[in-house]
Amino acid sequence: MSLDDAVQDLADRLGVALVVVDHDLRIAAFSVHDTDARLARLARLLAGSTAPLTKPLVEQHRVRQARHGVRVPQDDGELVVLPLRHEQQLLGYVYYVEDRDTPRADDLAVLESAAPEMGALLSLRISDRRHGTENSRQLLAELLGESPEKRAEAAGKLVRDNLIDDVEHYSVLVLRAPDSAPRSITRLAVEATLEFTTRSTTVKIVGAVLGAEGIVLFPRPVNRDRLERALAGPGLEVVVAGVGSVRPSLAQAVDSYHEARLAQRASRLDPQRYGKRVFWDELGLDRLFLQLPLDRLTPSQFPDGVRRLLDAPHGVELAATLEGYLDSGGEIQSAARRLRIHRSTLYYRLDRIREVIGCDITDGSIRLELHAGLRIARLAGLWPHE
Repeated sequence: MSLDDAVQDLADRLGVALVVVDHDLRIAAFSVHDTDARLARLARLLAGSTAPLTKPLVEQHRVRQARHGVRVPQDDGELVVLPLRHEQQLLGYVYYVEDRDTPRADDLAVLESAAPEMGALLSLRISDRRHGTENSRQLLAELLGESPEKRAEAAGKLVRDNLIDDVEHYSVLVLRAPDSAPRSITRLAVEATLEFTTRSTTVKIVGAVLGAEGIVLFPRPVNRDRLERALAGPGLEVVVAGVGSVRPSLAQAVDSYHEARLAQRASRLDPQRYGKRVFWDELGLDRLFLQLPLDRLTPSQFPDGVRRLLDAPHGVELAATLEGYLDSGGEIQSAARRLRIHRSTLYYRLDRIREVIGCDITDGSIRLELHAGLRIARLAGLWPHE
């Protein structure tokens, strides 16, 4: 018997919506129901951050140490929780909310009698999950690696092992915490994305941590709103997410991966413009600039006008003014609004810029040179300082 079958049989005997979670409160199995009341109850039990069983509750009521079922009063019914163990090791919990008008007196005994078998089955589920995680990590590494032959083999195995859906559109999400943050934050971001997607859709996705990056492979375009909700947990606000474009085959997902890496790089280099969730399709000309050896550029390699502006007194103010002016297509009123300054102030600064760079900023080729140069300087970290 599988864990899913055991949970379903027990839920049918008790007449409740039943959920099994591992020791980190990640969902391992849950019962299936066809009545509106039970479906509503199950939806609440599976509702992530609003689910009734939380880590603070486990600690407060000493559920971890309990050897029998624990009853916890709640606003809309009593939460019944039972630890699941195998070979004396705590593996997780089975729980339900008591909302029946006439519960049976022996319900807790029935639940406890099923606990040994469910603990053993949960142990197998966790073992399978760990094996699947390692298998997914290896296949993802090969799918996104340099060898076309290994990419093709990994793509076929991911589909044959039923780890990912066989479709005609794949996209890659790259997650990364700041270098100053613990590496575990990236792993938590991957797990949060996997759990949210599994809980909210029937889509099969694959995720793993490769080096410093968290990688999640989707058989569809990545939805921005769902991504935001998946990464809304505590501690994950520092994680940068880069999303590649959709590719028509699994073997070509490596191209979406490279785009996703560049997208998350854009966030790290210019967080003010891009924020923490960046899609390849949003990058515009930065798609090209981000592929330059930005870390090896020096001010001397920039055009003279750009270099003079970067070195000038009040360079940060003048550079930002010129950038805003050029971003607005040279239209004064629009540029003044963008920069939040009066038009007379803008005219004054533009005169100063002309003096500093010694160029005609109405010339199209000069504008292109200045605009591209300033953008690359910002991405390269060569923007002037106060």
